[in-house]
Amino acid sequence: MALDGSESQQIDIEETVNRLGSKKGVESVTVLTKDGRVIRTTATDTEKSEVHGKLLSRLARDAAEIVEELESQDELSFLRIRTKKHEIMVALDHSYLLVVVQTPQKD
Repeated sequence: MALDGSESQQIDIEETVNRLGSKKGVESVTVLTKDGRVIRTTATDTEKSEVHGKLLSRLARDAAEIVEELESQDELSFLRIRTKKHEIMVALDHSYLLVVVQTPQKD
């Protein structure tokens, strides 16, 4: 998920966001900078997305530091959080985060 501003990469990101957003149960798809600023979101509540972005970027940063501390040759690439109401998946890139929030499927 590298975003350096090239037109083809921007189109790829749009296609990915749209594809993920169309999946059953997906509530929102958000692309964030590493510091949690929203670049693109499908969420209707952008204020909530901004709050989630700051919190999730902090969580991802902390989790990545823990992984590195546990195994210096390893790197966090994906984080999954499941609550009673939501499942939050965070894919980490060197510069960006991709966040998908969905309704968890019943077991």
